Amino acid sequence: YYWKVVATDPSGSITSSVMNFTVEVTPEWSYETEGYYVRSVDISQDGEYAVMGSNDDYVYLFNKDSNIPIWSYDTDSNMCSVAISADGEYIAAASNNLFYLFDKDSDTPLWSYNAGGCNDKNSLAISEDGQYIALGYDNDIYFWNKDSSTPIWTAPTNNDRVVALSISADGNHIVAGTG
Repeated sequence: YYWKVVATDPSGSITSSVMNFTVEVTPEWSYETEGYYVRSVDISQDGEYAVMGSNDDYVYLFNKDSNIPIWSYDTDSNMCSVAISADGEYIAAASNNLFYLFDKDSDTPLWSYNAGGCNDKNSLAISEDGQYIALGYDNDIYFWNKDSSTPIWTAPTNNDRVVALSISADGNHIVAGTG
């Protein structure tokens, strides 16, 4: 299966959707966020789950077999970035106001953290097992263990915005790009 995000604007109105494709490039299904852009998507390693963050303020979790979300959560502000662990068990989401961590079985956050406002260049990454999460928000990098909303550490980036960020599968290494 392949997933693809499509945004169209044929008549001046915004229509965005997340689509699930097979190897034949035929959409298995699509889900539209009428009037809102899809800002970020991620997929579990086996392709079973996908997470989407949209300008409609929602985080959506999908199973590859259905365009009906498993759950959705209203963050009350635009979504900036989402990430899902390789096994699909944990979902991280950054909105304009808060950073959230979810378990795939519930639309109630395990915890949230106020890291300040986000912008178009935020990055979010989660280790393969979901144990560690890294977030680039504006001029800082945050690093968490999934069991606590208090960051293990925060690192400033010398007034450079974080525009790209990745974490190793075991969570022992983080690389960040600024600009």
